[in-house]
Amino acid sequence: MKTTDLSKAPRYARAGAVFVGATEYTGVRALLVQLPTFLRLRRRLKQAPGFCGYHITYRFPYTFGQIVMFEEMDQLLRFARNKLHRELMRWVTDGDRNARAGFIRLYEAHPGGAYANGAWSADGAEGYDERFTALSTEEEGPFVHPRKAGA
Repeated sequence: MKTTDLSKAPRYARAGAVFVGATEYTGVRALLVQLPTFLRLRRRLKQAPGFCGYHITYRFPYTFGQIVMFEEMDQLLRFARNKLHRELMRWVTDGDRNARAGFIRLYEAHPGGAYANGAWSADGAEGYDERFTALSTEEEGPFVHPRKAGA
């Protein structure tokens, strides 16, 4: 059910800002060299104001990525400015010695785009909304369960 209160949902459900990024490293040596810095940075990340959670992604053979969630975009951007993160990014982007490629995407939660039911619903909602969320070209979304003509 649509809601504005995700207080009973897991912390990552309350994230309003999400970082998605990945780096294709040049090999095992590059991965091992940056590992201590990554572990220190991860400790800081978990203690950062507004931190909601993260997941690590992997693609064979040397690509690692992260999905990192914060309550607000300013908290995410503030974390990115810390000295350790800057040093790691400088090392990653130092020519093609340490990494071959990388990308970053930033996302913000859509206002009014929160849904919860059951134990995660602060409103005690069960089930689902009667209609899908409307597309940008619609006044209202279609029924979740289509209704027969004349019903």
